[in-house]
Amino acid sequence: MPATSQEQDKAKLWVSLLLRPTVCPGIAGVLEEKSLEVRMFAPAGLVSNLDFVESIFGNAGDPFLTENDAALDIVHWTGQSGCIVLAPHLVKLKKKELGLPHYDNASDRQRHDGMCWQDEDELYNDGNAFKIVCRDKRGVIVTIIADNYFGYSKKEIKSQISYSANLFGGCEEEHAGGALAFPRYNLGEVYIPRASDMLMENHNFPKLCHQLADSIELKAEGYAVDKQHPDIIYLPEDAQISLHDLQVSWQGPTERSHIKLLASQIFIYPSGFRVHMARHAHSLSWRLVGTLGEGTFCHKPSTVSGGGKSEISKSIAGAVISGPTYVDDFEQDLEQVRAIFERDYSNRFRHHIPQKTDSRKLLSKERSLGSVIKLLTPSITDYSDTYNQWLENIPHHILALAFMIKRFYRTAWGENWHEHFSVDTVNGNPGHELRYNGRKVTANYLRVGFDDDGSWRLFKLRQDFIASDKIQMEDDITASTVIPTSYVSGLNPE
Repeated sequence: MPATSQEQDKAKLWVSLLLRPTVCPGIAGVLEEKSLEVRMFAPAGLVSNLDFVESIFGNAGDPFLTENDAALDIVHWTGQSGCIVLAPHLVKLKKKELGLPHYDNASDRQRHDGMCWQDEDELYNDGNAFKIVCRDKRGVIVTIIADNYFGYSKKEIKSQISYSANLFGGCEEEHAGGALAFPRYNLGEVYIPRASDMLMENHNFPKLCHQLADSIELKAEGYAVDKQHPDIIYLPEDAQISLHDLQVSWQGPTERSHIKLLASQIFIYPSGFRVHMARHAHSLSWRLVGTLGEGTFCHKPSTVSGGGKSEISKSIAGAVISGPTYVDDFEQDLEQVRAIFERDYSNRFRHHIPQKTDSRKLLSKERSLGSVIKLLTPSITDYSDTYNQWLENIPHHILALAFMIKRFYRTAWGENWHEHFSVDTVNGNPGHELRYNGRKVTANYLRVGFDDDGSWRLFKLRQDFIASDKIQMEDDITASTVIPTSYVSGLNPE
């Protein structure tokens, strides 16, 4: 036993762990959770192996207590029982000791597989690690592992879950990976929520206060603070956030209220939309980042080793690099951008789409950066052929410049926004790297593979792109069942 390794009289014993790994997940009101029972034994020197599998599958308690007897838990037991014995000392056993025949008495198959001996000192499996499994139709499975590798302990429980799922039916154990992905957006420096964005008709501040009554502290100004995490601030649905003023403001019962905007705070709207300040990874600029309150569960089933089980839960930000924003001919590019900003967009929709009252200018603070990108992106279903053709003829670098200017635009500039952007003079001629108030403007590029010559393949990202926020939900071992969507309430219609 490791704890007594320095003692003169060392303790020698075996340790065991009772596990009840899930085979079929439970669904409230539909299906009870089902699990098999696994008893795992190990010499005390390998007690850390049991600690490892316990951290993954939990501890089902003392196996000698009646309340932990799976046979008495008819509702939650699949009917299968497993036993795993870690016995690395077995690699020292000889073939003759294990009852294997002499070469002269062995069958052709035994000779082919090396399951016989010619020398009495021959070790089983040449003294290398091995695993032996015995299982039957009753649902009993016994495994002996002559190795101490942590992964084999976990993988054997995985195999027994799969065995139980196959016998029990209606469920499956998969080599899978998955994550909840919450889309994020670069909101620029000012965020003004719109009813369509924030679902105000379904989510409002009084409803939020009612739902979170016990866990928030309501302030007289009309906002709330999380009791357990004071940096989380709950805002009314019409609250506006401005980096320019470093303020969060909203319309109170009698007058407009506001609080100071701090980088350490996270702001939650009644719809679950989350906003916080974040500094660009490769520049000095700050921006507001918005995160949707509802994530998408991305499940990657039946995956081979190296197939990307864990990759699906990692951020794509590691493949994003930053570089300068380029312009072609600075003065001509600005003129094309000005024409885009001053165009009338009221006639862009197809005839079958009801004409919307949308008089917002592209540089209006009422229109977000994402809204401008959507407006300047072709859409066969929404926009007319003439308008789509006009969009197709706009060079990509002109659109990128327009989005960049929208990103930094402040209402106080009015029509003189061009005064805040420039390029250096190189050899007496205008350069090509865009500057905002004298500092270089950084753009983000996604690296996707390599060209034939070994150079990176780079793609310019949308100006409002931010990598999704992810929560890992599964990796390697996944127990699942399939039911009709009508059995589950609260699902997104999509």
